[in-house]
This record gives sequence, C-alpha cells and structure tokens, in this order.
Amino acid sequence: MNKKTVITILALVCTLTLHAENKPWMNKNLPIRERVNSLLDQMTVKEMIAELNLVPYYAEQDSAFRAAVAKGRVGAVLKASGTALNRSLQKLALKNNHLSIPLMFHEDVIHGYKTISPIPLAEACSWDTAMVRRSAAVAAKEAAAAGLQLTYAPMLDISVDPRWGRIMETSGEDPFLASAMARARTLGFQGGSLSSPFTVMACIKHFAGYASLTAGRDYLYTDFSQRQLEERYLPPYRAAIAAGAGSVMCSYTSFNGIPATFSRFLNHDVLRDELHFDGLLMTDWCTLSNAITEGASPDGRTSAERGIKCGIEMDMTSHRFIDNLEDLVNSGAVSKDIIREAAFHALEAKFKVGLFDDPYLYFNEKREKEVIGSEEIRQACLDMATESMVLLQNKNDVLPLSTDKKIAVVGPFAEQQEMLMGKWTAKGDASKVITVAAGMREAAAHVSVGASDYRTPADSCTACYDAAQSADVVIVCLGEHTGYIGEATSTARISLPNNQLKLLDKLYQSGKKIVVVLFNGRPLQTDFILAHCDALLEAWYPGTMGGRAVANLLMGKAVPSGKLCQTFPRESGQIPIFYNMYRTFGNIRHLDIADGPQFPFGFGLSYNKYGYSNMSVSTNSAAIGTPITVSVDITNKGSREGREVVQLYVKDIIATVVPKLKELKAFRSVTLSPGETKTVSFTLDDDAFKILNDEMKWTVEKGDFEIQVGCDSEHVLTKKIHLGD
Repeated sequence: MNKKTVITILALVCTLTLHAENKPWMNKNLPIRERVNSLLDQMTVKEMIAELNLVPYYAEQDSAFRAAVAKGRVGAVLKASGTALNRSLQKLALKNNHLSIPLMFHEDVIHGYKTISPIPLAEACSWDTAMVRRSAAVAAKEAAAAGLQLTYAPMLDISVDPRWGRIMETSGEDPFLASAMARARTLGFQGGSLSSPFTVMACIKHFAGYASLTAGRDYLYTDFSQRQLEERYLPPYRAAIAAGAGSVMCSYTSFNGIPATFSRFLNHDVLRDELHFDGLLMTDWCTLSNAITEGASPDGRTSAERGIKCGIEMDMTSHRFIDNLEDLVNSGAVSKDIIREAAFHALEAKFKVGLFDDPYLYFNEKREKEVIGSEEIRQACLDMATESMVLLQNKNDVLPLSTDKKIAVVGPFAEQQEMLMGKWTAKGDASKVITVAAGMREAAAHVSVGASDYRTPADSCTACYDAAQSADVVIVCLGEHTGYIGEATSTARISLPNNQLKLLDKLYQSGKKIVVVLFNGRPLQTDFILAHCDALLEAWYPGTMGGRAVANLLMGKAVPSGKLCQTFPRESGQIPIFYNMYRTFGNIRHLDIADGPQFPFGFGLSYNKYGYSNMSVSTNSAAIGTPITVSVDITNKGSREGREVVQLYVKDIIATVVPKLKELKAFRSVTLSPGETKTVSFTLDDDAFKILNDEMKWTVEKGDFEIQVGCDSEHVLTKKIHLGD
C-alpha cells in the first residue's frame, strides 16, 4: 500500500469519525434507541410530523411527488418499486435533508412480488409452517431486491364468511392454525436480520376484528364482543408480535362503535399493554378521512387529534397528520411528547432495516436482475403450490392419471395466466405463469387443449367439446373470476357461474372420465360439481407455477396432502358455518338441505389411505399443570410415499361459560412410505386446556376434557381425561 493510499484512508476515517461525532445517529456502533433519540433531539416538530406522513407514488404525478419529497413532507413511500426509481427518490430526499434522514419504501407484497406464490388462504391449506415461512422469505427476497423495505403482510384476520372477497388473504377460520401461519410468515419476511438486503419488515394487519363483517360485505360496520376479540381475533397477533413483527396496521372498521383509528382501547390498552407491541402503528389507506365520511369525526383536524392521541403513529395517504398536527401542537391540543413518541417508532423502523447505515442498501440493480424470477424462487413457489392444493373427490381412484391416456384440457382456466395469480399480486408477471395446458403438455404425451373464455356460453364452447371428443379423460378447468375476490368485493352467492356449470354438465354427459380443477379465492358451493365429475382438485389461485403443480399432482409426480383451512358450506344459506362454534342445547338444522358442511375443516384426500390406531394418553387423570402426552399410530395403506397432516382437537366438557364444540390445539405432518407405520406424539401443556372463563380470565378449569386425534375435524379417535387439583 503506497503512502498516498494510506493518507487517503486516514482522511476518510477522520471524516467519518467527525461525521459521527456531529451526527451521533449515524454512528452504527451505538444502540438504535440511543441513535434515534439523538436524532430526535435535533428535529423540529415539523420535521417529526413529516416522518409520520406515508405517501403513495404514482408515475403520472411524479413531479408533484418529488416536489413534496424535496420540501421534506414525505416520511415513507408506498407504491414505488424498482431499484432505479427508488434510488432516485432516495437521492432526492437525502440531498434536501440536513439530518440525512432517508425514505423508507413500503408495498403490498402479500404472496409474492413478481414471482407469485398461492394466495394465503391456499398456503394455509398446506399446514406446513416451514414451507409457508420459505414462501414468505422468497417473496421478501424479491421485494427487497426491487428496493422495498416493508410489506403490508401478513394479514391476520380470521373470517367465517366466504362471501367476503378478502377471505383469500386470510389463513382460514381457526385461531390456532392462523397463529402458526402468522408466526411463519413474520419470520419468513423478516428473516434473521431486518438489516439484510434480502428481508423486509412485516406489517401485520388489520388490528383488529376487520373480518367480523355483516353479510361478508367489505368495510361494513363490525360488531363483536370482547370475548370474540380475545378468543378469535387476537391470537394471531400474539403469535406475530412474539415473532418480532416490526409494524402493525389498524383496521378500517370499528370496535364497540369507535373506529379502530380512534380506539385507544385497541391501540394502547390491547396492542401496547396486553400484547406488548413496541413497534410502528400505522393507519390503513385514508382511515383518518374515512372517519369523517362515516360521521365519526367532523373534520380532518379532529381526526388527526383523535388518531395521534389514541396511538396512531403513521398516516397512510390521507395527509391529515401533515396538514393538522403542527397547528394542534402549537395550540396545545396535542403535546410535543406524543409527536416525538410517534416519530421515534417511524425512525426506529428505518434504523432497523439498515437505511441509516446505507441508504442505498436495497437499490442494487445487478442484485435485482439476479434475484427476481430466479430458479430458487420459482422452485419455492412450485413446492408451495403443490402442497396447497386439496383433493376433494377421487371416485374409483381415477387419479392419478397414467401417461398412456389421451387427455383433454378444457375450460376457461385451461390456458389462463393472469387469473392464476389471484389478487394482491404486486408486480406479478402474468407472462411467466405456467398454465394448466402447458403443465400437462410437460407431464403427459397425449394432450389436446380446448380453452374457452370466462364469459363464453356453454353452447358456444366448441373448442372444449372438440378437444374432449377423442380423449379418455377430460380435465375441466373451472373457477371464479378474480374480479370477485380481494378488497372491496363481496358476493351473495358462492357458486360458479351458470355457463361453467352447463359446460361441465355437457362434458359429463359425454361419458368421459371428468376431472375438475377448481381455481378460486374462497370456499365455493360444490354440490353440482361433485355430482358431475369423477375427481375434484381444489387448486385455489396457485400463482406463477400453478399449472406445473396441477400437472404434477394429476399425473402422480406428487401426492396431494393439502387439508382445508376453511369449512366448505353446502350452500350460502349456511353461512356462517365453522367447526369450532359454541355448543348449544339444541342443534337446529336447515330443513331444506342436508345437515353439516360439504367439507369440514381439516379435510383433504390423498392417493393413499392412512390408518389411525392405538391412540393413547399418558394419564387419564392429572393435576392442572401436568404435561399430557398423546400418541397415535399412523399407517400408510397406499402404494405411494405421502405426507399426512395429523390434527389434535380438545373439547372442554363442562366450563363456567358455554364451551366450543372443539378446538384445534396441535398438528403435525408425517411422511410415510407405502406400508409404513409411525407413531406421532404430542405433548399438551396448560395452553391446550385454557378457557376464557366467566371472569374474562384465561385459566384451566378443573374437569373432564376429550382429546381427539384424526385426519380432519370430524373423523377422529377420542380419549377422555380429567384435570384436577
């Protein structure tokens, strides 16, 4: 090393040292809390308020947006992605900020950024937390490579109403399963370090009870009890917060008549005190303005005051904070301390993701090109799609198909790409989606294709009938248009369009073997479909690799192992119907349809039959606090290696409140070779037997409990135990 180089390095070190002394918040050796506070000490109230302003970027408003950034009115950005764009915005922000405060970039990366995984409802049907964590991790990797640092996911709402279009973004109806998925996705998104250029901060949503909607109509008023809040809606939040979720988004809706945006009970007493959340709390889109529209606030000034005082720390898109908070502080209506606390969490998030140490960390164009759409990510999406699909019917073992069969692939989803991705697809590239037709051509030798349009009348589907004419087996690809799922959508009926049912009927009347593959974002009414097909595969919206996953399952290259995370009603008139209802003294059924669901929670077939036997418990009677071990033998009676999801439920026989019919308390996957038997064991602690009692306290009440183990919520082996003193 020559003398000139040494002098240059020393000069650089001296410059950095002086910089760190003048700006201690830039000293990466200091704890983050100390760095944030040293920065806040230098900030005006106006600068703090700017950090609470979350603003969307639109290309057609580029000049106006950049002007706001240059004026220091933007703290964080959503709807801007791509390293080139975000680097340019970051450069502008730093050029005009004397404190070197970078922007943070957010986006809805729900189930993939550009390479799309199955919708969350589908992923939960895998009951595979490791796989779901991997799916979130590769989504984060792509998103981070595209210049993003925070995703508005996972969604933790629990719904029992499939008419709600946004049910596709949930993990199903059960708090225990949803909690497991919440933890897996949070860990997947955030990885081992938030400051890694391959991870993003999770924003869990929507706090709380957003899914408790009337008639499944999005945004409609919610009215639910404190008991439902604690038992049904909070458990996934507990799990995600315990896993380290960095931020929370409040709900559009209300609790106890008060908009969540104004609820100090929810945002302080529950979120901060009860759940011990210590990160950033933001509104949903324009919720401070929505409160005015719905009559809960007279104007933006009042909304800003009520929002900030109840614990809201970042305003998404409404501009109510940036336009009103400074005047509210100057008038004494809002204290500077409240503003500082909110700004603390907004700035802390930026420190956690490494932006103060390297504001351009996420804007590497070479990495963006290498990561997005890579084989690693495509393989993860394929594996996730394969495990997410649920076999609902397989008469006479028509599946898997043999390679010598002549196969026709027909219907509105046969060559569909766009809709296989579902909703909330970020920058999903439909041109990269593998269709069912393409997947089947890869997997089988004799494939004909007859695609129809979603709106084509059954009598006009000539291509479908022509393709089916010479086939031995007809794969009919049916489903619901993605315009009927997602946010701000609801349906009164949960059945397929009549033209699709008529198409299926005509194909079935031909006498061919009929395999239906269903693409949808909610449980559907399937009675007509089941009566007009030999096999039914629930594929959901499976994402980029969906067609290959379908083909692998239909041709036996993979064995179905998915289990439903949501009950399938027989008809919409049964809604809400779910497995863990509260018990009642009389079971009054609908007189005009068969009793019970079409498919229960936890249901899913395989190409194998799995036998359950020799269930045992470690003790029939024990003191409260004693761990209980439950074991059962699982035997693969089929001819293929396969994965079985073993489910354990607990039924409280007598309690101080009306107990539920049963509740999922554990599950485990076991992979078995043909003829193999394995013993699956569970150890249950007090949490498996706790109940929210008549004093609204979580406790184990002494008495009798029934432990149930089986392949779904209805087909179980049982053992009774007593817990006492």
